[in-house]
Amino acid sequence: MTKEIIINGKALYTPKGAAREYAPVGCNLYTGCKHDCFYCYLKRGVLSHAMGGTEIKLKSCFKDDIDAGVVFTKELEKHLSYLQKVGIFFSFSTDPLISETRDLTKRCVVTANRNGVPVKLLTKNADFVHDEVFMSWLKVHDFRKDLVAFGFTLTGHDEMEQFASYNADRIAAMKELHEMGFKTFASIEPIIDVPSSLDMIKQTVKFCDLYKVGLRSGVKKDYYQDEDLLLLIKELATLHDTMGTNIYIKKSLRERLQHPIIGCISVGPDYNLFTNK
Repeated sequence: MTKEIIINGKALYTPKGAAREYAPVGCNLYTGCKHDCFYCYLKRGVLSHAMGGTEIKLKSCFKDDIDAGVVFTKELEKHLSYLQKVGIFFSFSTDPLISETRDLTKRCVVTANRNGVPVKLLTKNADFVHDEVFMSWLKVHDFRKDLVAFGFTLTGHDEMEQFASYNADRIAAMKELHEMGFKTFASIEPIIDVPSSLDMIKQTVKFCDLYKVGLRSGVKKDYYQDEDLLLLIKELATLHDTMGTNIYIKKSLRERLQHPIIGCISVGPDYNLFTNK
């Protein structure tokens, strides 16, 4: 197991709490997200001010996007050997693949790629796959597809994500990227309801390399029924046993259900999507 290094940079940092279950190292270049999802954790409490709401801004610690790229490169080089092992996650404070953010994201991903650092990008946007200029960098001969994973949040509830791409379009984008040779993953979080989450998983199981499954935060305990969650776990166990599906059950669901089957089907929090270990 790789020994954890605590990073407190302007671009790169070590996440805490539930975010740590997604990645050992995150990259935040912007604050704010225009999707305006009904359930978003960034809309509650002090985070609603600190994270910018729906207004997308380059973080104030950067002079401009050129400076942000320079800072990212310096921090990457400082921790290069560690990052080559654990990778970088984009992003906990915005969507890294919307039109306002993806040019800088692209430049940082290219820098990481040239240095042998794997990256994971989580989005609710699908239109970038139709942006020929943006997609062209993914097709150059020396670009390492094995070091890039595209992830999509899938809830099955478009009405709660009114300014994001439709879930069906995200699924289509995931399939296209997987067929191009990229790793893919899905954030089945938050679970709005079990049938919708199961539907998202079953629609993508043939071209999704990892699922991360977690409950909705900030809701009352009776929002979920234990029998529904148990059904979800049993269905996931079937997919795990019959198709070898990789699944990570997040702490929120593990602690709520506390069922022994979870330990049999869930990979660990530090499961490496790129090495399958």
